[in-house]
Amino acid sequence: MYGVMHPFSRAVYEVDDAGAVLITTKDGRIGRYRRDGSWLDGEVFDVDPQMCNWVGGVRAQHRLQSEPKVS
Repeated sequence: MYGVMHPFSRAVYEVDDAGAVLITTKDGRIGRYRRDGSWLDGEVFDVDPQMCNWVGGVRAQHRLQSEPKVS
């Protein structure tokens, strides 16, 4: 899983295998959200929708990474 700690709330935002964003608060509560920040389930109701989008968004190749060479 890939995760990031929110700079203000200190909650951890991670992506599960199904693509949902898991938010774990400092006190151990967990909530599941869609990438757009809409609630799926769990006991966490106050999240940062922009962080959900950033963590759950599509990963692309960085523009400075070179393409694999095909022989």
